[in-house]
Amino acid sequence: MKKVAVMTDSVSYMPKQVVEENDITLLPTHVIIDGKSHYENEIDLAWFYQHMPKWKKEDRIPTTSSPSTDDFVRAYRRLSEQYEGIVYLAYSAKLGMAVSASSQAKALVQDELSKTQIEVVDCQTACSPQMLATLEVARAANAGQSFTEVVKVARSMTEKVNFIALMDNLYYLAKGGRIHRARPWAASKITNSVLLHMNVATNGEMSPLARCKTKGELLKTLFSVVKERSGGRKLHVAINHADVPAEAEELREKALANFPVQEIYVSEIGPLVTSHTGLGTRIFGWWAED
Repeated sequence: MKKVAVMTDSVSYMPKQVVEENDITLLPTHVIIDGKSHYENEIDLAWFYQHMPKWKKEDRIPTTSSPSTDDFVRAYRRLSEQYEGIVYLAYSAKLGMAVSASSQAKALVQDELSKTQIEVVDCQTACSPQMLATLEVARAANAGQSFTEVVKVARSMTEKVNFIALMDNLYYLAKGGRIHRARPWAASKITNSVLLHMNVATNGEMSPLARCKTKGELLKTLFSVVKERSGGRKLHVAINHADVPAEAEELREKALANFPVQEIYVSEIGPLVTSHTGLGTRIFGWWAED
């Protein structure tokens, strides 16, 4: 049997090629559109982006849910047939129920799958930094490291990854109740061009970082923060965007021009997070090598 299976959820927005090349299991979240539940990764993204303005106008933005306890039970059973251990990296528990559901599922199968070690790791973030953390954990597992060693890598990566969202509209976050400390900004009539961040330092909550008057100031502030936190070390970068590929490409080019980048990925934000952040959102995720 293989040693360790590495699993994450679709909120990581990991490109299909990366998933396949690194033997990662991707568990889909759920998006409820007009009362019908869909697996997030089975929704046509172009269609979803196209309908967002209409749904906003009609005040019927899709709702969302994490993978269910049953989803996790089925995944654990399936993976236990091939692996001695399973490490699941979940998006922040402050954003949804994935950590809770996966932990409940672990308790349900502990007697049935007594020979399979299972560890649930709260990334305390989401999207691109969740992807980067999972990718590094998968590399450790694929290199043949033990379950204990792979879990150690997972824990250390949650301390390293950074998430910054660039947003021009806080309507969706405010409506969904996930804006927390940045709620006063949502009501501001001055500007809603903001940077929000989320990592272990914010306890996995989306928190205000900076508010800017122009797009140029927004990017300047972003890269100033990245520079300060990375200290000139090599970066691993992943960028997500909700239907703004040109702006995502600008972020990629500026990152390559300003930092020593070891690897960089660009992918689209899927239906679940788009439902809570809106179109135009960009997410810059990274971690710096020691």
